[in-house]
Amino acid sequence: MKIDGNRPAAGSEATEASKKTAGDKRAQRTGIERPAGENRDRVEVSPDAQLMTAALDAAKKTPAIRTELVERLRQKLNAGELGKDSAKLADRLIDDLLNR
Repeated sequence: MKIDGNRPAAGSEATEASKKTAGDKRAQRTGIERPAGENRDRVEVSPDAQLMTAALDAAKKTPAIRTELVERLRQKLNAGELGKDSAKLADRLIDDLLNR
């Protein structure tokens, strides 16, 4: 069973009148009258959020897997050139990250 509320149908004179009344009350409360179509919402984005967005955009542009690097490292690993000195490898990784 469906029960219709006592609200006026959208687009009716009563609906339009209630919108106008609500707008008038809001203008009286704030003391500011705004044109009917003016957008009142506003968002400010912090510099940190802007930086994070830029970093995410840059990360999205880079390929997920750098196949040429994976292949080159696979060859070095198979040749025994990689993985011998873990401290040296860690230093190189940190240096590479700091230089970016």
